[in-house]
Amino acid sequence: MRSILDQIQLNYPTLSKTEKKVADYVSQHNEDLLNIHIQELADRIDVSVAAITRFCKKIGAASFVEFKILLRDAVEQIDETHDAIHTVNHIYQNVIKSTNSLTNIDVYEKACEWIIKADRIHVFGIGSSGLSAEELKLRLSRMGFPVDTHTDSHAMIIAASILKTNDIVIAISSSGQTKEIIDGIEVAKQKGSKVISITSYSSTPLADNSDLMLYTSSIIPHQLKGFLNSQLSILYSVDILSMLLLQNQELNRKHTQTLSALNEYKKI
Repeated sequence: MRSILDQIQLNYPTLSKTEKKVADYVSQHNEDLLNIHIQELADRIDVSVAAITRFCKKIGAASFVEFKILLRDAVEQIDETHDAIHTVNHIYQNVIKSTNSLTNIDVYEKACEWIIKADRIHVFGIGSSGLSAEELKLRLSRMGFPVDTHTDSHAMIIAASILKTNDIVIAISSSGQTKEIIDGIEVAKQKGSKVISITSYSSTPLADNSDLMLYTSSIIPHQLKGFLNSQLSILYSVDILSMLLLQNQELNRKHTQTLSALNEYKKI
């Protein structure tokens, strides 16, 4: 079940400028808001009470009181610590828990079905997401899939322009706003190809042009604390896809065969 913090993340692109101001404050200070009065919160953020009420309704809470109840359920109280190991471990647990709540196993299984049936797979990613795209390509190629990775705008447009209807695109963009990827998948849709996106937000150009979404936890709130691994939740989703695909006996056999060949090569 998605928490109220997950709802804030997913619906963030649909919020007004003022509502985003409330969302940003809640995401950064959620543990301090469990017993706060709505007027006090309005004064802290310098917005109106009405703006907070609208924000609550947009993310699925009937009132500010209900929002606080849902927030209390979502926030796990932890002791303050300066132990880096404890802090990073807590962030990892939160990111994984949130990602699990955003996308259920049925969606991953459908993505795997499309991947298995595809004639060819194209993975789009820019910057850090390009690194995740390369990792996904490596996983799929070891299972015998015909797969290419495209990490610049020209390569995406070229690949998309010659897609066939039974090819699929896997687009990776946490923000869902990356222009190069949006341009690429718009061409892919014109060619009749299916698009699977790995992203953190709904109601974005990427989500609107995708046939299937694997939602992942946004790490932006954790980056504000100094945490820099922007691909954690995306790679976690890649791990889930890989695990499900390897339950297929033929894919597992090919994976074992390619790993054996690599091991033999290393002995030379």
